[in-house]
Amino acid sequence: MEIQRVNTLTSISHRFFQKSASIIRIRGSDMAAEGDTAQEYVPKKKNKEPTETEKRRKKIVPGSLMKAEIRPGGGDERPSDGDQVMYHCTVRTLAGVVVESTRSEYGGKGTAIRQVLGKSKMLLGLLEGLPTMLKGEVAMFKMKPQMHYSEVDCPVSPPSSFPKDDELHFEIEMIDFSKVKVVSDDLGVIKKVIDDGQGWESPREPYEVKAWISAKTGDDKVILSPKQGEPYFFTIGKSEVPKGLEMGIGTMTREEKALIYVTNQYLTESPLMSVVEGFEEVQFEVELIHFTQ
Repeated sequence: MEIQRVNTLTSISHRFFQKSASIIRIRGSDMAAEGDTAQEYVPKKKNKEPTETEKRRKKIVPGSLMKAEIRPGGGDERPSDGDQVMYHCTVRTLAGVVVESTRSEYGGKGTAIRQVLGKSKMLLGLLEGLPTMLKGEVAMFKMKPQMHYSEVDCPVSPPSSFPKDDELHFEIEMIDFSKVKVVSDDLGVIKKVIDDGQGWESPREPYEVKAWISAKTGDDKVILSPKQGEPYFFTIGKSEVPKGLEMGIGTMTREEKALIYVTNQYLTESPLMSVVEGFEEVQFEVELIHFTQ
């Protein structure tokens, strides 16, 4: 990916672009250093079949995705493929009319979007734009229709009455990004390590597990309080806790502490945690104390 910075300002008709901003044109390209030459004695490697993500990026036309920074982020790290990203998104017409938002003040649920770059289904403009952002940054992406829902074979369906054939502004706030382990192929269970554990062994059926567990919903409502009373004690494989939680714990080692994100299809009925049923997504914080066979 090549980012070409444009030093002149544009007169985009939106309030966020009325202030001085650095405008960036983002487009896909082959990343080759200037002056690099092939050495004759190096054998040619077989070309790998391009991934679906790479095929999509090759369709990008220069100038179809523009970025303006509204608020700078912190640090110097940016997300890459395989990272989990959490962000708020507000979509506006060029006239400033809000057509979709995750924010409650604009009619959204107030819950940030959580996706895995290169694995989750997402708009091409976001797939290309999010990796340019720093943590905490707020930016406006101006997208041609082919960069959002009018892309040929777009993997994401537009909401009803969405102006998919219009050029639009996507305001993005990058809340957080991190390395994660994808536990289920459909991304219904994802683990983020907080503190590494000891050894290499993980609990499996029919191991008995002892762990501190707390939980909250996607909008940060606490539904299981941390470290109140006794730690949880259960047996892997007996459906005593939700399936997704059990799957995530099955990737942990002794004394590991992790966040396990579980979507509703894996929040199965369980005698120990009936309180988590019925939610769209639950974030479990788990500290694995011990497990025995």
